[in-house]
This record gives sequence, structure tokens and C-alpha cells, in this order.
Amino acid sequence: MRVLITFLQGLANIFFSARYRVEGDSMLPSLAHGESVLVVRTRFRWNRLRRGDVAVFERPGGGGGTYIKRVVGLPGEDIRIAGGRVYLDGKLLAQKYIQGAGEAEDGENREWFNGPGEYFLLGDNRTDSDDSRAFGPVPEELIRGRAWFRCWPPLGWRPIGRN
Repeated sequence: MRVLITFLQGLANIFFSARYRVEGDSMLPSLAHGESVLVVRTRFRWNRLRRGDVAVFERPGGGGGTYIKRVVGLPGEDIRIAGGRVYLDGKLLAQKYIQGAGEAEDGENREWFNGPGEYFLLGDNRTDSDDSRAFGPVPEELIRGRAWFRCWPPLGWRPIGRN
């Protein structure tokens, strides 16, 4: 039954997806400059954003541009970054997917609180990422969707999971 549900969700994703191109190196090693991903809207209950998802969104504050980053903080959570480490509601977050953690953030000690419908999004390559550390939590209405499949280059086809 679970396999059937997964298959049907994947089929629905194909028909409701848009394609976005990754610009820059902020998501290394997960996604590289020039790769393309399929993005499905998160308005469906079965496809809501969860921690570890990769999301495509518009930059808050009118800075322009479309960004792709990983969901670290969910609505209603307290996020603190200290010494290059991320804490959620006071507990250390395990992040196997990051590159460059701690190098540029050694002296950084900041805290944010996600309001209802806000997400905290960070690049996997923390030393080369313009993300929620710069512009704060991202309102849900600015999120275009969840990246679920890397579709370019063809030899790199693969689902994008929660790491």
C-alpha cells in the first residue's frame, strides 16, 4: 500500500511541477550551479514542507530573485546559530548535508523566531549562501514549492530527499 501511495504522489508531482535552474554554489554538495530541479507546490496536505526539504522561494523584503535553500526551521520554532551550529528550541540540529559549517560563522551568535507560516531556510554551503541569516524567516506565501527531483543533467537524475 505504501509503495502505491508513493507512486501516486510521484505521478501527481510530475503533473504539478515546474522546473528551476540552480544558480550559484550555495547548495553544494547537494545541488550544483547549472543543475535543474523539478519543484511541486506545497499547497497539498501530503506535500507540506518539512525539515530537511529543499524549497524554492522569492527573497523576502523585495530583494528580488528566486532562491533555493534547505528548510531548517518550521513555523513557531526558535532558531539560534552559535559557533556555526544550529539550535532549534535549544536542541542541536544534526546536519549531515552541510558544507563549510563553522568556517565563516565562528563568531556568529544570533537568534530568530519563526512566526506562524514562516520558515527558516539555509544553504548547504554555509560559507557561500545568502539565506535566512541575512533576511530572516521566509513567509509561506513567498515559497513557490518543494524541490523533489533533480532533472538536469540527465546523468544526475535522482530524487531530492530530506537529508
